Amino acid sequence: MNVVSLIRATVVGLLVLSASAWAGDLTGNVFCDENGNKVFDCEDLPLADVVVIVKSCDSDKVYKTITSKYGFYWLCDLPNGTYLVTLDADTIPAGATVIWPCAGSGKITLGGCSCYAYVDWLLDCHDKDPEHHCWLTGGGVKFVDLTNGTVAEHGPDNSMGGNIAPSCSLEPGDGGNWNHIAHGARLHFQGKVVTKVECGNVDGIPPGSESPTTGANFIKAWGTGTLKGIKGNKTDLDVHFFLYCEDRNEPGSHGAKDGALVDRYFLNVYTDPSDPVGTSVLLIDLDGDPATVDPITITGGNLQIHASSCDDPPPDSFFAGITIDTVGFSLCCFMVPASRVP
Repeated sequence: MNVVSLIRATVVGLLVLSASAWAGDLTGNVFCDENGNKVFDCEDLPLADVVVIVKSCDSDKVYKTITSKYGFYWLCDLPNGTYLVTLDADTIPAGATVIWPCAGSGKITLGGCSCYAYVDWLLDCHDKDPEHHCWLTGGGVKFVDLTNGTVAEHGPDNSMGGNIAPSCSLEPGDGGNWNHIAHGARLHFQGKVVTKVECGNVDGIPPGSESPTTGANFIKAWGTGTLKGIKGNKTDLDVHFFLYCEDRNEPGSHGAKDGALVDRYFLNVYTDPSDPVGTSVLLIDLDGDPATVDPITITGGNLQIHASSCDDPPPDSFFAGITIDTVGFSLCCFMVPASRVP
């Protein structure tokens, strides 16, 4: 029995036993087709933090949930009716395409004897440009900018550093560790688990980066961590994050008089992965709007993109090497239902 069949059998069995309590449930799994055979099997790899959108065909209601680290989602207590089920394109790997369902979306009907439904997803996540596999190391500061001049006498307003996907994989060390201290806000963010990484090139400057030479000059990372107060601040939150860095120069802050030659940095820390804009609790950018990715220029330190430790040729997926314990998969996922956002 393959992974999806085992999960489905477990879920259906549990739902049948408790149909009266959980009428109107939708469950499913989102996987990457790791071996490229375009069918569900044990080599498929789960996708975490994918937002599943469920739109009513009978009203203007829209419901959302999010996949666990095992790729599982569960949406409870949907009213009777017909629904269109899709994935939020911004939360799946860049360039990924839907293999199943064939139509690219699922349609379900709940009501009468149909008290539950399931929609499974299989995606082609293979990187179309494998030289852009990369990882990040770095650290830097951004000083407070006042009256057309940079003021450094009282120290940095923000300092940050760490690594992202240091072996070009998300498995070792949970994919990296990133720290950001917002001194003015008295907050310390620590990104402890990296769930997804993407790389590419910024328009308007030469592609790639130097020292070491790589095929990409920007990196994006998503994950989870903590936000804690310092110096008397009592904040203590479990959070999600989106990190964006541009490696524009070596060293990163050399050429500070020319903005095109200075490394750039963006960070949004938020509490609800289905609403990263509305639940932002720490934002490092230019305009104060988490909906726009507009990175600041660093005034010290360096942000370096690497590719030298990646396999040659690079793996087809940053998720290479992850294995699935199918028993733990079914039980763990089922015990922690995803939240529903009307």
